[in-house]
Formats: sequence, structure tokens, C-alpha cells
Amino acid sequence: IAIAIIVVTTSVFGQTEGFIQTAYNAIKTKDYNKAIEFYNKAIEKTDNYAPTYYGRGLAYFYKKEFKSAIEDFDKAITLDPNYFEAYYGKGLSEVEQGNLLSAVTSFTKTLSISNEYPEAYYARGNAYYFLEKWDKALLDYNRAIELQPAYAMPYYARGAVNKLNKRNDAALKDFEKFLELNGNTGQLAAEVNRLVEEIQHPVER
Repeated sequence: IAIAIIVVTTSVFGQTEGFIQTAYNAIKTKDYNKAIEFYNKAIEKTDNYAPTYYGRGLAYFYKKEFKSAIEDFDKAITLDPNYFEAYYGKGLSEVEQGNLLSAVTSFTKTLSISNEYPEAYYARGNAYYFLEKWDKALLDYNRAIELQPAYAMPYYARGAVNKLNKRNDAALKDFEKFLELNGNTGQLAAEVNRLVEEIQHPVER
């Protein structure tokens, strides 16, 4: 799951702005060590600017250093309690750690601040899915699709829930829509085709 990178544009901090821009560019090129280096420089100059900690948290997230990512997202939230992207990043990190209940809390906080955020509904739906709370997962996938009908992933996820609950016609429609939006190539498309095959040609037991 990818986190949206937030562009930082500020003319307030002088040299700090240059460090932040360099770090942001490094994230775009996936040079996460360089990003952390320059976010560190920015924090040394100005240690009370929430987007700097958020950006460094992103770099740690992409490096799969989830504990450090969460610490930075928490710092960003302390500095700006309405920083919904930081709650979202924290939730994704918690999912990666297997802390699903904490992740649900973080995504719920995200959505309490910004309730038209389809990625957060999808992410919370996934947490509910892994917790086997199917009804709650479906509500979140439905909301993600309602907000962004061309967003492929919630169709795949909703199809998986429908298949698990023996709603095969609904599952087939969701999988078909996923393939339409995502294309019929790649590992996930192959998995969807496998699930469709299971529905259309069940193995006799």
C-alpha cells in the first residue's frame, strides 16, 4: 500500500525549505536514506514543523522501519492534531506490524478529520477484513467505491469478502470490475482470475 506524498511548500523557514525539498525529491526517486538525511537536517534547523516529521515517517515506512515511522507520525500529530495524513500513515504502519485494532483506531481518526478519503476507507476495510469483521469491511469498501468509482482495489477486496460469504454473483461482478479498471495482467489479476475460476468451476468435494 502506498502513502500519498504531500508536497511541502513553505517560504517561512529559509534553509529548512531547501532541505525539505531535497528530502521530498529523494522520496520521489526512492532514495529513502537520502530523504531521512535531509529531513534530519531540516529538523535540526526547525524542530516544530509537522510536515518534516511526516515526511521522515514516510521514508521510514518505505524502508519498512515501521517503529520509527510511527514515532515520526506521532510527532507530526502532536504538532498538528488535525494532520489526517499522519494518522493514515500511522495506521498503515500498524497494519504492517500486525497491530490491526490500533490501525482501525488510526484510520478512524483519519476519517473523523477527512471523511472523503477513499484510501483510508479501503485501508480500514482491510484491517476489518483481517480481523474477520466482514460487515464492517464491506461498509468501508462500499464507501471507498462510492467516493472513487474508478478505484480498482476496493472491488477486489469486496469481491473477496463476497466470495468468502458465498455471495458468488456479487463476487463475480466485483472481480469483473476490478479487471476492467486494473487490467488483466500482473500478479493480482492472476489471483482474481483464479478466484473467478473457483466460483465458476467449483471443485467437487
